[in-house]
Amino acid sequence: MNIIAQTPRLLIRELTPEDEQLSLIMDEDERLTQYVKKRTPAESKQVFKDTLKDYRNKTGLGRWGIFNVADNDFIGICMLKPSESDDDKIELGYRLHLKYWGKGIATELAKTLINYGFNKVGLTEICAVTHPHNAASQKVLLNAGFERFGEAFWYGEDLPFFRVRKGKESRS
Repeated sequence: MNIIAQTPRLLIRELTPEDEQLSLIMDEDERLTQYVKKRTPAESKQVFKDTLKDYRNKTGLGRWGIFNVADNDFIGICMLKPSESDDDKIELGYRLHLKYWGKGIATELAKTLINYGFNKVGLTEICAVTHPHNAASQKVLLNAGFERFGEAFWYGEDLPFFRVRKGKESRS
């Protein structure tokens, strides 16, 4: 298991075959998928298999698990990888279990992934989109140092588009 990044509260690491059920449960919870593309159970299993396969590419990019350092509880899933809608853009994304909402974890996670992307992978720009009604995620992105740049036609619809460039990220 490869650790991507760690903060005092969060451990971001590659998923293992044993983590599959953790990932699938997130896709089954409608509260956690209200703002993202819905997947069938078969699609969710394929995404998980592809995630494990992608680790072999050693690009430093991918989809990872987020775990609580204190007790190893599964917090959610995050990603920093080429966007499915524009593979020239590296997209940051995340989903957290409900019990971790409103605790500053998403902002901490986004800042950590920005730092990782710029300083470990060598990226110069990271992008993100949100559902138009997902004000909480928009606030997280702004707090993490992203700026809003209109909309982008991603995932089959016009979505609020955010980006952060190296040297312009939040220092807090």
